[in-house]
Amino acid sequence: MSTHFSVSVHCLLLLSLDAPERITSAMIAGSINTNPVVVRRILGGLKKAGLVDSSPGTRGFYLAKPSSEITLAMIYEAAKDEGPLFPIHGNCNPDCNVGLRIDGLLNNLYKVAEEKVQQFFASITLEDMERSCLEMDEVSTPAQ
Repeated sequence: MSTHFSVSVHCLLLLSLDAPERITSAMIAGSINTNPVVVRRILGGLKKAGLVDSSPGTRGFYLAKPSSEITLAMIYEAAKDEGPLFPIHGNCNPDCNVGLRIDGLLNNLYKVAEEKVQQFFASITLEDMERSCLEMDEVSTPAQ
């Protein structure tokens, strides 16, 4: 299973919490603890989806729209791999009653599950995630 969705959310949270400042892929990579090339690839997909932008001649990325208009469903669609959310193991034995039917059984189940996940993600904005992130910081910070 790919980590593109979680990395995409991480990137967008960094951009939204530091808005209107531009953030370089190297700075984002430092937070995620990965290579800037990986971050640029992820940001490229987010840019193609209209969620982030960058300007020629200036360094760094920024949100292309307010965080209140970006849903987790939009991020999921931009970040998901070509395959299904829940892949099915292959090469089942066609001479087995279960092996013969498992693909059809799981495909239908997984299709419904993915639809429910996308509906749930559509109800959460990046702004909601910002708020949760900041609340977590407040809870974990000892009172002075």
